[in-house]
Amino acid sequence: MSDDDPTPKAELGDAETERGDAETELGGARASWGYPRFAKEFPRHPELDALVAAFARGDYAAVREGAPRLAASTDDVDVARAARTLRERIEPDPTSRTLFLFAAALLVFLTAWWVAHDGPEGNASPAPPKAAPKVEHVD
Repeated sequence: MSDDDPTPKAELGDAETERGDAETELGGARASWGYPRFAKEFPRHPELDALVAAFARGDYAAVREGAPRLAASTDDVDVARAARTLRERIEPDPTSRTLFLFAAALLVFLTAWWVAHDGPEGNASPAPPKAAPKVEHVD
């Protein structure tokens, strides 16, 4: 719909209004600094554009739910591939997951070692020395 178009928005169908809202949202997302560079080559599709805009604003729950649904429901191979790519981008890196588990296991091991060898009481301050008995010398 152009600015010159005399047709009011109320007369347009819901699909056209939603598409216009999605294009406005995507246009705002494309102009923002957070727009993903890898998504610039994605094909134009209203649902995919909405998912990219959600990704750009950090709504990863919407991407997690919508991307597999879009990939399964579309007939366009490029749109399905783009939706799968978008879904893959929100998954943690397998290497980081492995390193996190290793760090957690190391923390548990070192804590158990400390408790078994020194323990919480092992670092206590020593007891004050007993006072030596007073000795008097008589001449």
